[in-house]
Amino acid sequence: MQYSQFGQKFKKQTGIGQLMHDLGDPPPGACMLGGGNPASILEVTEVWKEILSKQIESGSLKRILGSYESPAGIQELRECVASILSEESGTRISENQISITNGSQNAFYLLLNFFSGKFENDRNKKILFPILPEYIGYTDQTLEKDSFLSFQPIIQEIDSYSYKYFIDKEKFKTFSDWRKQAGCICVSRPTNPTGNVITDAELEFLITRAKEADIPLLVDNAYGYPFPGVVFEKSSFIHKPGMIQGFSLSKLGLPGVRTGFVLGDSETIELLHKANSVINLTSASPGQYIALELFRSGEWRRLCKNVILPYYQKKSEFARGVIRQNWSSNLDYRIHQSDGAFFLWVWVKNLKLTVSELYPILKEAGVIIVPGKTFFPGSDQSWSHREECFRLSFVKEEKEIEEGILRIGRVLEKFSK
Repeated sequence: MQYSQFGQKFKKQTGIGQLMHDLGDPPPGACMLGGGNPASILEVTEVWKEILSKQIESGSLKRILGSYESPAGIQELRECVASILSEESGTRISENQISITNGSQNAFYLLLNFFSGKFENDRNKKILFPILPEYIGYTDQTLEKDSFLSFQPIIQEIDSYSYKYFIDKEKFKTFSDWRKQAGCICVSRPTNPTGNVITDAELEFLITRAKEADIPLLVDNAYGYPFPGVVFEKSSFIHKPGMIQGFSLSKLGLPGVRTGFVLGDSETIELLHKANSVINLTSASPGQYIALELFRSGEWRRLCKNVILPYYQKKSEFARGVIRQNWSSNLDYRIHQSDGAFFLWVWVKNLKLTVSELYPILKEAGVIIVPGKTFFPGSDQSWSHREECFRLSFVKEEKEIEEGILRIGRVLEKFSK
């Protein structure tokens, strides 16, 4: 069978493909510390059960399951989301600035291709990642090859066990050609995989740089403000002209309904509506109706602040404690400061093998992690840091987290120099 260049992209295994394969078909008895599924939190699950029960009892299922909604999304939901984002940001936002999509992955596929690739006069534009590492799911989304431009971060070691990445602002001066090459700037906040939350000052810096270059700043809030709000360090939800922001129900505990939201300028939002009608006809209805009830009632705020945030913060503290208490002092490792999200990002120096080479060995030992290499789109291939890091999820039950971390420690010690 012959395939187009587009089809050929999917013949080889991708980073996100490997992650989702492991998530959907795990080895028997493996400790699953790699995937991005949210935890099953009883109090959150009860809210979904109550909403769905009301919908069934009220006879709403006929509309929810039996008809198409507008490609823009349910009007009342867009109004509701606009109201929430207006209140949270202190900025006036209208429903014409909101698009409903089939998850944020779907939204960013469209957005990244809107702002990269071939432009008028045969100019090629790229996506600029101002700080690495970045989300694994961006890497294979662009239609054009060589679509990424990225800057290495400043690495600041905090103590003997932890460190943090910061945006290297000097890169914007020393590599002045970025203005010609970049079609947009993109960052996730909190960052998947590191749990890094770029500071408000760093975000304001990026807003300014994007405005100067007359390009949009894309911000992925899948784990951030205002929902699910899994942010441990003090920071703010900021929205200003020129920003396009993505949100999702997935990390609230509804990954299966594939419902996301985009906030942006009305022109880009209209473009998303039209693209959605071509690719999907419309966005799935069940998640939209669940979100409408959740947001309209205000229950989302209590869940995020009083249930979801403390749950994951406790899990983060637990996982870090297990590592520090059980890993050999011979291991030269650092954990990125846990500012938010569902993951720990672990940097291990002085290993005999790369993390990519250790991945099948760890899998054989009964633990799944995600190697770091695929989180560095557009980076210098010779940068050794890419092969010294891995992502570790802490959403599972504490017993599985602890056992998985112990297995990782034993493998790492075996291959430590």
